[in-house]
Amino acid sequence: MTSDLRSVPRLGLNRAELALSIGVSVNTVDKMVEEGALPPPRKWHTRKIWIVSEIEVAMLEWPQDGDQTAIDDEDWTMTA
Repeated sequence: MTSDLRSVPRLGLNRAELALSIGVSVNTVDKMVEEGALPPPRKWHTRKIWIVSEIEVAMLEWPQDGDQTAIDDEDWTMTA
């Protein structure tokens, strides 16, 4: 049974799992959502869940390191 659970793909993440998966703190996740760098979570009753595919799309919109058009010190939001 345990091996079956490991093979099930994760479709959604809670706040702590999202923070861990992208290597930031939960407070940074909140700030990134507020700034538009990450989409807001989906809500089901009291649960807040981020859809993995939406996170991936959002992260692909982030500027790449060395991108001359990227401005690190100013706010920016997703275009999608």
